[in-house]
Amino acid sequence: VKVDLEVEVEVQFLVVGVVLVVLVLVDVVLVVLLMVVVLVEVQMLVCFHV
Repeated sequence: VKVDLEVEVEVQFLVVGVVLVVLVLVDVVLVVLLMVVVLVEVQMLVCFHV
C-alpha cells in the first residue's frame, strides 16, 4: 500500500508539473502573439502615415 501511495504522489507531482509547463508555454505563446500584433499595427500605422 505504501508503494502505491508513493506512486500516486509521484504521478500527481508529474501531472502538476506538466500542467504548470503547459500554462507557462501558453502564456509565452500569448505574449509572442500580442507582440506580433502590436508590431504589425505599428508597421501599418507607419505605412499609412508615410
